[in-house]
Amino acid sequence: MIKDYEHVTIFPIAIPSIASPGAITAVVLLTDNHKYDIGQQAITTLIVLLVLAATYLLLLMARKIQEKVGEAAIIVISKVMGLILASFAIQRILSGIKEYFNL
Repeated sequence: MIKDYEHVTIFPIAIPSIASPGAITAVVLLTDNHKYDIGQQAITTLIVLLVLAATYLLLLMARKIQEKVGEAAIIVISKVMGLILASFAIQRILSGIKEYFNL
């Protein structure tokens, strides 16, 4: 368990990554009754359920994974993920500015 709260990173992007607007739109489009038959829609449903089950299992095993890799690795992973999150945010901001000013 990490006790050094100065090194804690929060990832608010985690939940939208699991059920992002893009993922929800893809599921809605892939279950269109006018384009896809019930078999194809069942496959889409099965894939969504498999992804949810995999996510659930990973979240259940998080404590055991944390114990196996150790505190130092968790801190390093947190820092790297924070850097990735920051770079993602900067890229989105720059893309928004570029689109707003038609650059």
